[in-house]
Amino acid sequence: MSSKLDISPPPWLSPIFRSWVPMPIHKQYGTEPLPSIQTIRLEENIAEKISRLNRTTPARDMYDLAWIATNPNIAKTLDKSLIRRLAVLKNWVDANGIHFGKTWWRPGFESFTFDPVKWLRDRSNEDFDIEDIGTLAVPTPTAKYLTETVRIHYGFLSDIDDDECRLAEIKEQDRALAIRLLSELPDQRLARAGLY
Repeated sequence: MSSKLDISPPPWLSPIFRSWVPMPIHKQYGTEPLPSIQTIRLEENIAEKISRLNRTTPARDMYDLAWIATNPNIAKTLDKSLIRRLAVLKNWVDANGIHFGKTWWRPGFESFTFDPVKWLRDRSNEDFDIEDIGTLAVPTPTAKYLTETVRIHYGFLSDIDDDECRLAEIKEQDRALAIRLLSELPDQRLARAGLY
């Protein structure tokens, strides 16, 4: 069997550590507790999916966003303003790239301005292949269900502020604004090494 390992630039927000969900099989691994796993913060993961859905419509991303939004224990903990800010920034960086010390987020995608009205459109007709979900869900949700759930629960993307509106246009000339907003993200993780 072959496997693929993607090495990506580090996340913008400080990673968090999560414990394993206890399962009976874990007793087979010995008495030591399983180590915590370093993970990307959910708001950043959601923002990456939102940014990707600005370019294309992977059914798996639609499914993930719908699943997150309809799980109240998860959805109620999310910082929606942070998700929106990150999504706009990720879309801008996808179009223009940015350097962080020796790390480079390269522009590499066909980029589109971030228009919340267009993003929240009905995608159920021909935008994506529902079979892409595979065995994530049985029964497989309909395209109509996914698009309506995402449209209802991600309406907060329409609440973009003036800075986000500027960056939504993905203009290179707004690099200073993008750098400032990236530097001001929680933990100010990107402010330490100097962005350019």
